[in-house]
Amino acid sequence: MRKLIIAVLVIVALAVAADFGAAAAAEYTVAKQVRQQLHLASDPSVRINGFPFLTQALAAHYTAMDVQASGLSADPLHDLDVEATLHDVDAPLAEVVSGDLHSVRAAKVDGRVRIKDTDLGRAIGIEDLRIQQPSDQEIKDLLPPGTPTSDSPRSNRAPIKMVATTDLAGQRTQVVALGVIELTRGYVRITTSDVELGRDGGGAVGLPRAIRQTLLNALSTNIKTGGLPFAVTPTMVWVDTGSIVVEGTANNVSLRQAGVAIGDSHSGWGPSRHWNHVPETGSLG
Repeated sequence: MRKLIIAVLVIVALAVAADFGAAAAAEYTVAKQVRQQLHLASDPSVRINGFPFLTQALAAHYTAMDVQASGLSADPLHDLDVEATLHDVDAPLAEVVSGDLHSVRAAKVDGRVRIKDTDLGRAIGIEDLRIQQPSDQEIKDLLPPGTPTSDSPRSNRAPIKMVATTDLAGQRTQVVALGVIELTRGYVRITTSDVELGRDGGGAVGLPRAIRQTLLNALSTNIKTGGLPFAVTPTMVWVDTGSIVVEGTANNVSLRQAGVAIGDSHSGWGPSRHWNHVPETGSLG
């Protein structure tokens, strides 16, 4: 009896190992295809969810696949993070084995792109730009009524806090700005409502009206969103620490549509205004 139990356990272990091995091989094949579609320097991370894998492979239907890629370049941005979850994926076994995934299709895709503050700052000339989520108190005190708070459902609008350093009255000065980001007509529009000087130890210092207005204008910009991966249309935007995240959903999507639309006047990613430095419009005194 003991020998029988051991034999069964060995068979089960071998079956599980074979299943994981087959899943790893399929994930590698999908990663190669996505790398080509997104023009990446290295393979993205691909995870095929659900167990056992071989049952899904024989049925040519997978519950879900997760794809994550870093370092996507879409001039003038060069370090976008791309994430996508493909639901109810139909993939013929012969294509998974051969690597020719021309007919692979997902019933639904949730896609998102993360724009890092370092990447955005580099593109618009603010090398030390830091993006943060404002506190609910800052939103209440400094932003327009109706601005979503931290417990609001995600939508096409979200608050944003930006901290940066600029030349002001001949000195390098930290600036703290608060505003709202909004998805509109293919852009993430950043509209700055309040800007103050940062102060060591926390808090902020008010600015003369002329300088304040100059900074408000300089910190308001548009980021052309183009298309998300897998032909997803952007519908939601929010702020995470260090980044802006744009997300959307698409239905009935082919793996051939993995690429982010970039590079023409109607699509692509990138800011439409540059901040250089604030002119010396007055003194801080």
